[in-house]
Amino acid sequence: MITVTPEEISQFRSQLANLPQALVALDTIEECEGYLDDAVPLLVMRKTAQEADRGLNDWLEKCRQFICQEEVRTALESGLIAPIIEPLAASAGIPLGTATALSICIFKLGAKEFCKVPKSGA
Repeated sequence: MITVTPEEISQFRSQLANLPQALVALDTIEECEGYLDDAVPLLVMRKTAQEADRGLNDWLEKCRQFICQEEVRTALESGLIAPIIEPLAASAGIPLGTATALSICIFKLGAKEFCKVPKSGA
């Protein structure tokens, strides 16, 4: 499980202060005690009023093409999440809150590691 510490949530709050929906997502992550695996489906359910039909890994895969663009990956590697959220939401067709949680998740995983393509036969 991927978790976000209270200190990290606090840092993200200052970075995302101008994005009210991102702050709501941080509240949800906090409510889930930092567990992104729990927060992402909850964010989806709250936005769509339907049970999330995919897990965290499925959501991450949906975002992979956008996230792995060099300028996006570089921003995430340096901890810049705010400029990524709105373009990610638009690109993947997902709610802003979900994009917030996924951006944080990829930051935590390490964008460079996330974007490595597994070698066939390795």
